[in-house]
Amino acid sequence: MSARVVIAGGGLAGLSLAVALLDRDPAARVTVLEPRTAYADDRTWCFWDVEPHPFRDLIAQRWRSWRVATPAGVAVAEDAGVPYARVRAGDVYARARERIAAAPNAELRTGVSVRRVAGDHVETETGEVIGAGVVCDGRPPAADALRAPGEPFLWQVFAGARVHARPGTFAPGTVDLMDFRVPQAGEIRFRYVLPDSDASALVELTAFTPSLPERGALDGALADAVAGVAGNAAEVVAGEQGAIPMTTALPPAPAAPGVIPIGTRAGAPRPSTGYAFLPIQRHAARLAERILAGAPQPLPMRGAGTRWLDRIFLNRLLAEPQGAPELFRRLAAGVPGDALARFLMERARPADVVRVMAALPVGPFAREAVRSTTPWPARAAG
Repeated sequence: MSARVVIAGGGLAGLSLAVALLDRDPAARVTVLEPRTAYADDRTWCFWDVEPHPFRDLIAQRWRSWRVATPAGVAVAEDAGVPYARVRAGDVYARARERIAAAPNAELRTGVSVRRVAGDHVETETGEVIGAGVVCDGRPPAADALRAPGEPFLWQVFAGARVHARPGTFAPGTVDLMDFRVPQAGEIRFRYVLPDSDASALVELTAFTPSLPERGALDGALADAVAGVAGNAAEVVAGEQGAIPMTTALPPAPAAPGVIPIGTRAGAPRPSTGYAFLPIQRHAARLAERILAGAPQPLPMRGAGTRWLDRIFLNRLLAEPQGAPELFRRLAAGVPGDALARFLMERARPADVVRVMAALPVGPFAREAVRSTTPWPARAAG
């Protein structure tokens, strides 16, 4: 490969694409431009461990069961060979940086913000112009660009705390995937607990909300969520927060002709769940193969069938948010753990889809399915 690939944005998507390129061609010419000056272990990525990917050996922990709790009861699902897993951002960042540093023609330039991208070059905020054979854009898109008329949209907003508590506080073999036994505050809210041991865990408070709240808006609810599972004496040793778009709107048009979107710009988060780690790995692998084959072009993150199913689900959440807790509990109780995991990770078999559909209330979802057969609005090219 002789053409230089310039990647605007060195987050998960940009670094994953760089690694995918170098795994296939160690001599690939790759430049990653990242505005932050230093990387930190600032988040956790979770997924069901359904397939190989370049960071699989970095999985820090796997859980064999997970549960969904509502005031009406608790449903526990077992993995049946498909465990719930997490990787730490710090480990992924370190692996990718090592891989780039070891490659003869690759570089990661931190502290570099991109002002403008074009099909054959990138311009930085300092006015430097970097020529490229391929330009990939992984910069976070503007929030307004993620919406489209007639398409459902929710923000998945979360605030988390890494907590040390008394021994015996947490069940180390089980994830509290969604615990809705917290004040809902007019939204869809749940507590999420990833235990490291019986005395330490990541505790998050997550909200599905139509509007993006101000930074720190969930801090009080998070403190209550931590106290609810670990007591007031628990020690918070670190925190994390973020916001994930959940929408079936088609991704924004590329910033310029010839530019290839990646990450959230390419629609990485699954609309109905917000899970993005595995979709980003799949997209990076497919895109790297196309680039190295001399046929770079934007690639869809997922098919229309998945978007249609997710559109139905999101519309139901928006139409009846008070019914969301029981909806999720029914899925955990009524679908075998491995089938539900494959469905959520977009690796469902036909039988898995049937089981998921059978666990949902027939009438409301059938009516929503009929309404959701209309085509998605097309994005204008640009």
